[in-house]
Amino acid sequence: MNYSIDLEKSKESFGKLLDVIITLRSPDGCPWDKKQTLTTLIPNLFEETFECIDAIEKNDLDNTMEEIGDLYLLVVMLSYILEQTTKYKVSDVLNTITEKLIRRHPHVFADVKVDNVDDVLDLWEDIKINVEGRARKDSILDTIPLSFPPLERAYKIQKKVSTVGFDWNNTKDIVNKIKEELSELEEELDKGNKELAELEMGDFLFSVVNLSRYLKIDPSLALHKTNQKFSKRFNYVEKEIKKTSKSLKKTSLEEMDVFWDKAKQFD
Repeated sequence: MNYSIDLEKSKESFGKLLDVIITLRSPDGCPWDKKQTLTTLIPNLFEETFECIDAIEKNDLDNTMEEIGDLYLLVVMLSYILEQTTKYKVSDVLNTITEKLIRRHPHVFADVKVDNVDDVLDLWEDIKINVEGRARKDSILDTIPLSFPPLERAYKIQKKVSTVGFDWNNTKDIVNKIKEELSELEEELDKGNKELAELEMGDFLFSVVNLSRYLKIDPSLALHKTNQKFSKRFNYVEKEIKKTSKSLKKTSLEEMDVFWDKAKQFD
């Protein structure tokens, strides 16, 4: 089989990475690396994933290469921690995903025929149930992990139910729903009912996520970009205020707004 990459060199590089991680977690290794567990590395997975997404979206290939490397580090370290603490080996992790890829692509590695992406998705679902023996779910929502961050889970829930026709017909109806939920939130805020306001806030956010999903915009990525934009603008505000020899706390909101408006030109 012909490969467009140097397979032997890639194998050698992976081996070196694994050797380094083994050394870092050895008795004479790094205190931080030795301390890590499957659980403690969860925040790093989120952080490095979004940093990689940032680099890709900026088309910064050098940074993308580096960020992919950081993800490799985490995945390989997690695999090695699994080998250190359970019956599973790093090779088990690699063999399991390799076997799954081959099993779920009989249209590539066997003689099954598919005509389009929808056929592939149907094929995968059939393989999960009839080949891998996974039980059919009581609900289509059972496939969505409870551990997903709330924003991502809301997006996945809405995306899943839309596949069976439980969806809006147009953006106008969704926008009207958002306005309705906002009005109900304002009503509870006016009443001073914090408990019900919390529920209405959830309904409002859920509706906003629905609009994002309907427009084929990932809400997590959209919010991530806004967080980045806000941070960049506020950093500018901080720097400009420092030039005035004043502290943030002693600067009025009106003064901050002046710098904030100037920061927009750098977006």
